[in-house]
Amino acid sequence: MDIPNPPYFSCHSDSCAHLLQTSLKSRDPIKGKSIHAQMLKLGLTFSVYLMNNLMNLYAKTGFLLDAHDLFNEMPVKTTFSWNTILSGYAKQGKLEKAHQVFDLIPVRDSVSWTTIIVGYNQMGRFEDAMKAFVDMVNDKVLPTQFTLTNVLASCAATGSRGVGTKAHSFVVKLGLHACVPVANSLLNMYAKTGDLEMAKVIFDRMKLRNTSSWNAMISLHMNCGRVDLALAQFELMSARDIVSWNSMIAGCNQHGFDNEALQFFSSMLKDTSLKPDKFSLASALSTCANLERLNFGKQIHGYIVRTMFDASGAVGNALISMYAKSGGVETARRIIEQSGISDLDVIAFTALLDGYVKLGDITPARQIFNSLKDPDVVAWTAMIVGYVQNGLNNDAVEESTFHKINFVNPLI
Repeated sequence: MDIPNPPYFSCHSDSCAHLLQTSLKSRDPIKGKSIHAQMLKLGLTFSVYLMNNLMNLYAKTGFLLDAHDLFNEMPVKTTFSWNTILSGYAKQGKLEKAHQVFDLIPVRDSVSWTTIIVGYNQMGRFEDAMKAFVDMVNDKVLPTQFTLTNVLASCAATGSRGVGTKAHSFVVKLGLHACVPVANSLLNMYAKTGDLEMAKVIFDRMKLRNTSSWNAMISLHMNCGRVDLALAQFELMSARDIVSWNSMIAGCNQHGFDNEALQFFSSMLKDTSLKPDKFSLASALSTCANLERLNFGKQIHGYIVRTMFDASGAVGNALISMYAKSGGVETARRIIEQSGISDLDVIAFTALLDGYVKLGDITPARQIFNSLKDPDVVAWTAMIVGYVQNGLNNDAVEESTFHKINFVNPLI
């Protein structure tokens, strides 16, 4: 970039600001450093406006230390100056540093408070986000749309309806109920805190709804066991995303409507351009396990292999359970041997254990049982039943006695 000649540059500090804005849009800190050098040479660093623009450029292009050095050199700092540094640290997830800056701000405005609340929410520090919101209100600073959506998300994550209703009062006070993101956040908060009636009121009053609005209601109905109402909402949707389909697949699976869950999974693959994610695949495999639909499960496994889908975590556990419950115990065992067992859960191991017990093969069942760090009551029961079925009554009594001595919940 060609830097203007000194006479022009010194006479028009506005042009310098324009160049800084252009550099910010192109995310080019190197050009910003060139402008910074000219500002130093021409004595333009006295301008708080220009220094704020330069600091903002450094902060937003990842040169936060340069931004902070510039901030420290400024003889006069505005609230914008403080917020720029605060935002830089918050966006990098350096919340302790951000909080140190926040505590030093002489006069905090809505941007200051919102920045720290957003930072806490995005890093999963929901309690801190809610506390900051309460402090903001006590400090007589009005929240913004972004404040409310983030604090409502924190309330939804923790089930804190009290703070959520306080945020709701500001939604009404500020006339933001017609703002779709805010309304969706309210809807989600009431849905996650179990207030079906209030969630329905919010939904019915929304003049504009997007896919997230419908998804929240579907999820709420499924959580309440009302598969029929969830289906009614699903059928009314004009546009469905992967979350919509996953809610129906997982909800049907969790409430015993396994055939319907597989129908939804098949319809998603057949009628849409959407690709299943880990939630779709785990739910579909769980359904195949419940129905002992080995062939369908093998097709899903084939899809996972063909697409090189990450089969760790929930997908891997569901895959093991599907094979174990559907008569493919040895296949499940081979998958474990190939992929390792570090992230397999008790459910998958118990399914494999139960599969060997049903085959009367106690030795591998015992090996699997011994590998469990925290066997649950289902695993204990499967092992004891296996002993009894294979005539090993003494082992069954010994296992049952050990459980009764060492655990609170009895097996029978």
